[in-house]
Amino acid sequence: MAGLQDIINRASSIQINRRKVVGIQITRNEIPRTSLTPTRNPWRFSVEMPPVLSWYNNRNLVEYLDNIDRYSPQVINFSDSCIDWIFRYQGDMTTAMINGLVISNITGTSMTLSNLLPSGVGLGRVMFQPGDLIQIGNNPYPFTSVNTVTATGSNTIAFQTSRPMDFVTYTPNVSGINVGVNCSFNMFCPNMPTYKLVPGNQYYSGTTLINNARIEFSDPFELYEWVGGAT
Repeated sequence: MAGLQDIINRASSIQINRRKVVGIQITRNEIPRTSLTPTRNPWRFSVEMPPVLSWYNNRNLVEYLDNIDRYSPQVINFSDSCIDWIFRYQGDMTTAMINGLVISNITGTSMTLSNLLPSGVGLGRVMFQPGDLIQIGNNPYPFTSVNTVTATGSNTIAFQTSRPMDFVTYTPNVSGINVGVNCSFNMFCPNMPTYKLVPGNQYYSGTTLINNARIEFSDPFELYEWVGGAT
């Protein structure tokens, strides 16, 4: 798939930012005060592209980028073999165990999963490690587990998530989850860098010159999670 997924797959560097919005004020007597702004904590990726892409082989990518421009979101993931290590699941559950779990409740930053025992998730099983991506059904709004989550032998377990997910629709005791690279993000690029053609990467097809330029983008791609359409 061309577009923002190609940008992620071919990145030379990816800066990840999902920090909370915090206001800091220093009083006259130099006492710091902080305040936390309630948000949906959108993910932001600053993605740099290597200046080695040939024009001939990447005109389709440029066309997709020009078409989606700065306002159209696309669903992306990190399942490509070059980058799947970034969000690889580190818990001990099998795919069958994960598929058997259901969501019984979400309140703020607390999620409760049930159906553990019928799914084979018994006492001592490490369900999630800190930083494991979790996604509710097919909603492209992943969050992470804040702590190590270990099954207690009960049929249900509650754990802390990295951000509130109350805005995502789910059906209690029916909806399931995805984890790791099976999760996806709904992103758009509000800065959408322009590009220029720089001489290089010259090659021929027979005696015909078919490429004599590589693509350089003006800035990193600032991908921002699209959560404005959520209810």
